[in-house]
Amino acid sequence: MIEDYLWRKSLALGIIFLFVGTCTIPVIAHGAEQPLPNSRGNWLFVGGSGPGNYTKIQDAIDNASDGDTVFVYGGIYYERICIPSAISLIGESKNTTIVDALNSSEGILISLLSDNITISDFTLRFSGDWGLPRIIISNTYPYQETGNITISNNIFQEDIAWGIYLLRCNFCTITQNIFYLNNYSDGIALSGGTNCIITDNLINTFDTGNGNIGIEVSIFYSFISNNSILSNSAGIELAGSGFNIVSQNYFYRNKQAIMIDNSYNNSIFENHIENPFLTLGRNPAIIGIWVMDFSYANDIERNFISHFMYGIFLEKSYENVISKNTFMKNLFHARFSSTGFSSSNIWKENYWGRPRILPKPIFGIKNIYYGYPGFIEFDWHPAQKPTIL
Repeated sequence: MIEDYLWRKSLALGIIFLFVGTCTIPVIAHGAEQPLPNSRGNWLFVGGSGPGNYTKIQDAIDNASDGDTVFVYGGIYYERICIPSAISLIGESKNTTIVDALNSSEGILISLLSDNITISDFTLRFSGDWGLPRIIISNTYPYQETGNITISNNIFQEDIAWGIYLLRCNFCTITQNIFYLNNYSDGIALSGGTNCIITDNLINTFDTGNGNIGIEVSIFYSFISNNSILSNSAGIELAGSGFNIVSQNYFYRNKQAIMIDNSYNNSIFENHIENPFLTLGRNPAIIGIWVMDFSYANDIERNFISHFMYGIFLEKSYENVISKNTFMKNLFHARFSSTGFSSSNIWKENYWGRPRILPKPIFGIKNIYYGYPGFIEFDWHPAQKPTIL
């Protein structure tokens, strides 16, 4: 099953790499609207000292056509942007090319109104007074269904509601971005899309996660991999999602690392999940992997889960396969909710904190908050040593 998913993701990667390969930046002069060899369309320049360069990013975008590139030299640009055509918007450096909606207490910093848009190498921020909602990049107002969106190598910072919020966006790629979030901010939110790729992002909250989610998605046939997600209330949430791969992500100090909510046929494997600095006590909200609300047929394999109240908790979920995971130093390595029906999950070859000769019982309880006894399931053949990721 995983091989079939990987085949689909490889096909999506190939399509997106063909698109991104046409958007590389050659060594350029400070010119304006001049065709360059080996590039799509014309190049328009903002800032810098070249004759005819634009002073505002939006002015350059308004004069660009499908296939053009708008290149922005280092500086701070106080404006909000709307992109109505299929262009590449590229900064000189993510550390020195800054777009700031300074005086906007709410709204969207960059609105996407077209397919085939690339945004890369910027610092993007709201630095004025706090307001809601504040979204850095979105296609939600005015709503425009989009596809083939690439957002890469940017820094998202300051008080925001969402860093990226895309609705029904297919074949989008979000990669190598850095998100510095405050409480109640979400890093990446995708709703209703397919064949998306979210890889190699760093999502960090300055406090210990208070109502925010690193990556929140309702998508299908997509790939979430190699992200580092630190100090959030929830690291990754799959809500109403299916046939996705969540693999090789690093979770540190999140209250819940992975939440699977009313989702099915997802593969969750080789993630490193640890929470060493939160006080365990008996806070039931501290969970490594939380599978809930009639999620079924998810494959949870070869994950490392350490220092949680519950390493994994399955609540009203069934026919999930939990195999070859390593559970270390959790107060309870695994529990499942037995309210209303037998969950029929399959547990096999997991490492339960120490070598075990006898089968490992997994106890069902009434729900996550009330630990009344219920059904019992078994890992009949527990692993004798941890799985090495």
